[in-house]
Amino acid sequence: MKKSFFILVIAGFLLIGLSEVKSQTSEKVINQMQEYILKSKINSNTYHLYVSLPMYYSPLDTTHYPVLYLLDGNYWFPVAHAARFLLDCADEIEPVIIVGIGYTWEYSIEPEFFGRWTDYLPFKDNAADTSSDWKSFTNGKPLSSGGSDAFLNVLRNEIIPFIDKQYKSTNDRGIFGHSGGGIFTAYCLFKATDLFQRYGIFSPSLWLKDKEMFNVEKSFSEHNNTLHAKVFMAVGGLEGFMVTDMTAFADSLKRHNYKGLILTKHIFDDETHFSVFPAIMSRGLRVLYGVKKQ
Repeated sequence: MKKSFFILVIAGFLLIGLSEVKSQTSEKVINQMQEYILKSKINSNTYHLYVSLPMYYSPLDTTHYPVLYLLDGNYWFPVAHAARFLLDCADEIEPVIIVGIGYTWEYSIEPEFFGRWTDYLPFKDNAADTSSDWKSFTNGKPLSSGGSDAFLNVLRNEIIPFIDKQYKSTNDRGIFGHSGGGIFTAYCLFKATDLFQRYGIFSPSLWLKDKEMFNVEKSFSEHNNTLHAKVFMAVGGLEGFMVTDMTAFADSLKRHNYKGLILTKHIFDDETHFSVFPAIMSRGLRVLYGVKKQ
């Protein structure tokens, strides 16, 4: 295990080195991707970071870019990179650095499933942790929800500073999350108002712990009348109760009439919990990073 881990780290550094050499040439590169392995000192998890750079990104000029952090990076990053490449070519979105945050796994989805379950689900929910619905992913092993505060700390004090050191970033940050990542993104909307300004809340798991996220939003509204954020909420039309939950959550945000909140919501017809994501990614980039045409 240790041998394969260090091989992966070395391979990552070699890839990074090759990418940096290429980006420092005079050639205008349009499809740059880089990868890193980050071992957290806060929660001891190992994260795989995938970075997609905007068209013509160069370390040699003075241009700085907003950064979009994408949860579930193992499988959503390729979709995001492909979408941003095409939208970049058509000048439909502003230049943005996209960082996919994933976990280190090769042959089994278990490390990713267990990692995201703890990191993304903000409330301890014993019923969800022990539900038989997840047995095909866990092989009977116990799950542990409720680690979002620690993961938020990792984002704030390890991942974001690491990216800021490696790239020419600004303090304009966004975060996209789907399903469990969606509820974590909603959690950040109230718990990390200083950290992110743009939020993609996709098919969020608002059912967690008897819809506790609704109480978080209600409590926030009782102490705050401003919420400076640009938010895109979306769900697939075939997602059943998740459509109802997302609509109710969006309605609650609108009802509290926060100053500074720009909220867009959309239901994608005939899309399931998983088929909806490519559509969500394209629309999310255009809603939150779109360039207005003259």
